[in-house]
Amino acid sequence: MPIQARRASFERHNIYQDVQADANKSGVAVEEIVTARITEDHLITKSREALSLKSRAGFRIFLVMVTMGFNQAAYGIDWGVISSINSNTYWHDYFGFANSSSTLGVINALMTVGNFCGAPFLSLADKIGRRSVNFLGCFLTIVASLIQCFAPNVKVFMFGRFVLGFGTALCTSSQYIAEVAPPHIRGHIVGIFGAIFQVGSLAIVGIMMGFTHWGSNWSWRVAFLIQAIFPFFVYVTIYWFCPESPRYMIMQGQREKARTMISKYFTSSEDPNHPFVETMIAQIDESIETSAVGFRAVWGFRVFSTKAVGFRTFVLLLYSIFQQWNGGGIIGLYMDPALQTIGITKKLDVLGITLGLTATYFVFTLFGAYIIEYFRRRTLIFGAAGVIHNYGISVGIQKVGYKIWAVYIAYNLIQLVVAYFIFPETRKLNLEEIDYIFETKNTNPTKLSVKIADAKWASIKEEKRRAHNNPMVA
Repeated sequence: MPIQARRASFERHNIYQDVQADANKSGVAVEEIVTARITEDHLITKSREALSLKSRAGFRIFLVMVTMGFNQAAYGIDWGVISSINSNTYWHDYFGFANSSSTLGVINALMTVGNFCGAPFLSLADKIGRRSVNFLGCFLTIVASLIQCFAPNVKVFMFGRFVLGFGTALCTSSQYIAEVAPPHIRGHIVGIFGAIFQVGSLAIVGIMMGFTHWGSNWSWRVAFLIQAIFPFFVYVTIYWFCPESPRYMIMQGQREKARTMISKYFTSSEDPNHPFVETMIAQIDESIETSAVGFRAVWGFRVFSTKAVGFRTFVLLLYSIFQQWNGGGIIGLYMDPALQTIGITKKLDVLGITLGLTATYFVFTLFGAYIIEYFRRRTLIFGAAGVIHNYGISVGIQKVGYKIWAVYIAYNLIQLVVAYFIFPETRKLNLEEIDYIFETKNTNPTKLSVKIADAKWASIKEEKRRAHNNPMVA
């Protein structure tokens, strides 16, 4: 074992023995094997000490965030474009379907189908790199936007929606950001990305309000040209402003490149020998080692044969279903027919309400990004997959009208209960530590994660008590 690996392991062991002791003093029983894996607080502290956001490294991180922010805003436009033109009579007349017909359901569902079909190809990120997959996704998104803009009939338009879904599945901004963002600001950045999604939706709805009086098919075609602008920016700049993920580089044996990247983007000194660089590399090494066969098992159906990975897959699928079926889709994608059930039919009024709703999403998503580091993730879970939902709602609004909202009231109550018992707590845990939550044998990941959270909170209270009793101790 390399010397630095032994040193890092020894340091973590000492730190989290203290956490265990503090937790036990407060009546929280935590096994040593669990507390030895709590490293996020220490990592955040060291990250904050290593990087000033006012430094050149901080500016580089800013450029990465802006570039990936355009990616996320583009995704918001992709999902918001249909709701912004669904009240446009020229669009419906051109393709020949009503604003709450099954055709609209198919159009919306095809983007989800494209997402589903594109998702398995995300594993290419472990072969050709995170940036290359993102680059390919942006290219497909641009092509899809042009197909939709100039589609001669509804079948070609539907094909464009499928390609769009496939492309957006490859634009993995959140995953990439989680790997390249400094640990002490990672949670806030990922949260802010949710708000940037709403910026894209807000922009497209606001812009389309300005085109409501155009008396031609360009009143809706322009929406799809706008849809191509943001991914085009990312397509052009991603290799200039965005580094490759250090995790990917280490997986490919490019350790010196990973060291250089971490020093340039995670430390103000930009020194490859900075202690924090060693800490990050050791942590990534540990994660890759505990992943056993790692990415080579993606096509080996390991998710169906290993209990730990199977449960992780189940949580991801369940969260995706919750996120898609929580009622947000019916409000966004089907705003026009939904408002018709209560007598609001004017195009400008519909767009105005859609704009206000999107602005509300934006404000509360920003609020969520702020509080994400202060509350447990499980308490912040909301939302509650896509093909059945998107197809069925268009027909449901036609058949049962406003009563369909009652379905979502009941569903979200069920979702709340299921999430409480199934979803592990991930606050203050980095990606490598989350691996341990799922991979530790003979444990319940949900209970284990809550136990770790209790241990950390007990340690924080104990530190505050010591500081209060011994003010001279820094």
